Parts: sequence; structure tokens; C-alpha cells
Amino acid sequence: MKTLGFRREAHAVDGHRVRALAFEERSLLPVSAACLVASSIRETLGSLFGTPAVVKLYEPTIPSPPGWLAIARDARVFRIRASRADAALIVRDADASALAAAGFGEHESRSGPLSALERAVFERIIRAIAAQVAPVCGADVQAPCESDRELHGFTTFFELQVEQPVRARIGIALSRDPVPDAVPAIAAEHLLGLPVELAVRSDLGFYPAATLGALEPGMLLPFPAGALRGTLVLAGRAMALGECGVSGRRYALAIDGMPAERDEAAP
Repeated sequence: MKTLGFRREAHAVDGHRVRALAFEERSLLPVSAACLVASSIRETLGSLFGTPAVVKLYEPTIPSPPGWLAIARDARVFRIRASRADAALIVRDADASALAAAGFGEHESRSGPLSALERAVFERIIRAIAAQVAPVCGADVQAPCESDRELHGFTTFFELQVEQPVRARIGIALSRDPVPDAVPAIAAEHLLGLPVELAVRSDLGFYPAATLGALEPGMLLPFPAGALRGTLVLAGRAMALGECGVSGRRYALAIDGMPAERDEAAP
């Protein structure tokens, strides 16, 4: 979604730093939803590692095409199918080593590929994390499946920084932003009982500007001879035509036609 924001760079104007306004793409994913996912993953990691985990959340964003390439570089991508959107977990090799080491109670990762046992522990951690993304991609979350290191078809991205017991990053990508809930429209029947203010506009003829400029309270303008035509007006729009008169002690309008513009607009 395009929103109005300020550019990062600033320039000096009269001794003040000024940033220009610009439209930019922003994710519609609520930060509160991302926080719920981060909190669930933190509790899950704490349970797997046997020690409290500390996780920092980075705000959801919409990366540019070069940004997606940088995110996927040297990373392992696990795709997840769900009811509302697909998701992907992105973990770089060094972060995978750190998470696997934490599974064995170690607080330092090592370089090099994972052993078969470490790979099994890491995949178990990924499956546990994948089960926590339901708040942002819907129910019926399927088991993650490792795919090629490309992120085609994803729009939104946010990242979790695991700070304790090890330091590792876990990226989460979504195939689409959440669709805003539709608000039921107001039907015409809901407005039938509302009072409206009507007015009648009459054409009294043409007068010189000097005559109108000399009008004072108490002065009278003569009505034209014959029937006085009037226009029924609602909020400045002509609704009906008729003949002005009096009914009992009230002024009245006997409607006998509709404005031409309403006739043309009618199907």
C-alpha cells in the first residue's frame, strides 16, 4: 500500500534540516500480528532450548526486488502453505548452525555444514517455528518444505533477531498482505427515517444590480403575474418542480414535474 512519508535524506533550509514528502510502499501487516508471532516463537525456542529466549522483532516491510535478492542470498528457504497466504522461513547458514548448536545446549555456533544429527535438530526447530506463523497466514499451516534459495511471489517481510541463548536471525516472508476486513455498506433503507431539510427556490425575475444593491430590511419585491413556479431543493440539488401556493396556514408546493437533469439521468 502506498502511504505518504518522509524521505530518509534531508537537506538544509535556513539552517534547518528538512526531509521531503514522498509516497512509499508500506506493509499492511499489523505490527501487533507480527508481535504475536514473535512472542510465540520466543516461547517455542525457550521450550526447545531449555532456557529463556530473547527475541527482537523488526517492523514488517515491503522489500524491493534487489532487497529480496539480498534476503535470500546464502540462506535456506522453507516454504509453508496456509489457508490465507503462503509463508517462508529464511535462515542463513551461520544462523542455522547457531540454532542447531542451541538445541544441544551450546551457546556458540561453528562454521561448516551441519552434520546429519545437527540437521535433524535444526529441521525440528524449523517445524516448531513454522507452527507459530498461523496468526499472519491463516489456519491449516502445513509442514515447511525446503525449496530453492529464491523468494518469488512474496510481498511482505519481517525479521526476528534471536539474542539469547544464541544470536541468530530468522526471516519470515508472506505471499500477500492481509486484506482489510470489509465493512458492510449503509443500505438506503437505513436512511429512510432520517429527517432532511427542504427548501423551495422561486424565480422572481430580473432586476438591475443597482436595485438589488439598494435593498433594505422591510422593502418589498413584487411577485411576477400569474402562477409562481418553484423548485424543490435538497442540499442544493433540484429534486422536483411545481407551483407555489398556500395550504391552510403553511406555504406549499404542488409538485407537477421533475427537473430535466433528473429525467436524463434516469435509466
